[in-house]
Amino acid sequence: MPEKLPLVAVVGRPNVGKSTLVNRIVERGDAIVESVPGVTRDRNYFTANWRGRDFRIVDTGGLDPVSEDVLTRAVGKQAMTAIEEADLVLMMVDAVEGITAADEEVAEALRKTGKPVILVANKVDNQRREDEAVIWYSLGMGEPWPVSAMHGRNIGDLLDAVVEGLPEPKGDGEAEELEGETVVAIVGRPNVGKSTLFNRLISEDRSIVSEIPGTTRDAIDTLVELDGELYRFIDTAGWRRRSRVKEGVEFYSQVRVWRAIDRAQVVLLVVDASQGVTEQDQRIAARVREDGRACVVILNKWDRVKAEGNPREFFEDAREELRHVAWAPFLRVSGLTGAGVKRILPAVKRARNTWESRIQTSHLNEMLHRVLAQVPPPTRKGRRLQIYYLTQARTAPPQFVFFVNRPDLADPSYERFLERKIRENFDFEGSPVRIVLRSRRALEKKGG
Repeated sequence: MPEKLPLVAVVGRPNVGKSTLVNRIVERGDAIVESVPGVTRDRNYFTANWRGRDFRIVDTGGLDPVSEDVLTRAVGKQAMTAIEEADLVLMMVDAVEGITAADEEVAEALRKTGKPVILVANKVDNQRREDEAVIWYSLGMGEPWPVSAMHGRNIGDLLDAVVEGLPEPKGDGEAEELEGETVVAIVGRPNVGKSTLFNRLISEDRSIVSEIPGTTRDAIDTLVELDGELYRFIDTAGWRRRSRVKEGVEFYSQVRVWRAIDRAQVVLLVVDASQGVTEQDQRIAARVREDGRACVVILNKWDRVKAEGNPREFFEDAREELRHVAWAPFLRVSGLTGAGVKRILPAVKRARNTWESRIQTSHLNEMLHRVLAQVPPPTRKGRRLQIYYLTQARTAPPQFVFFVNRPDLADPSYERFLERKIRENFDFEGSPVRIVLRSRRALEKKGG
């Protein structure tokens, strides 16, 4: 199993700079930043690294316990769920506005959770304001850490404290995985045929080792042995539309889908081919890619698509609409008739193998030299990007580091070009591939 990364939740009342801090920490602009309260409504997860320690960080919407607004309360519920999942909480406050009633309510709510909390006083742009940050001791949340998320002030010191506060690597708290088994999450919208497909999959020429109830009543772990190999399938409830995610069971079933994806090595994304790809399918695909999981897309109920007479058009449309996981194999299957089901486990095995595969550095650099000879790197503002060296930094998912003169000379389209060349030369079907550009100074330090 891949190491389960610790989770840091960034919370606070609206408009204190949570998304700006997350952007600063993950060094990219994936979280939406806007000076209007309530922009970040859902939880957004990212992977970060500081001093060699990987961790996940979740950006949340504003907590405003004193508000009576229905939407605000729904956003707050999302944030409290993130706190429940987190190993460490960063409570952000606005050092310019000072302590508000909402800040005091948030602090009280956090104390009741018993979670470890670091108090972050944001918008501290000078020494005078840093000296004034002592007022935040009155919240009873311990020492305040004065930072400026916008300008990067004291962010390194804060991250040192974050890393020191993270727990040691541990299991995920779910049913215990066995060494060597492949963990597969079956996810998708309600009524796309997951249960039918799952039952068909585990009942045909398979030896069911055991059925282990998960931590909740709508997630079941089933161990299946095939040719001497173990597969653990996590069967989940459907992923509801946000408008239908209300109180109780439906809300938490969505949380369990997220956790199933987090636990998995390979995700089976089941789509109802008779209805086409929906926005919910796309959101699940985006989550799978963000989590860095291997994936196999199951176009279920394909018999209905064939009966309608437009299978080729639908297949091409599905690949385009699920471009978040365009690198995954797309299998045309009917859980009802069993057509195509026998192709699923071989695809799962191959996806896991590519997800965990490692390419020799010499082979990577031979490929790099051929690519650079054919297509020189781009120029920007009169400066040409120079690529000196390529290596694979990690697996599960594969991450490739290009050492260059100036990473800012490469735009996202060129990074996609580099990923495409890696895929053309090496087999990574079923696995995401992550591209990182680092400065030559990092290479020299590595060599030194």
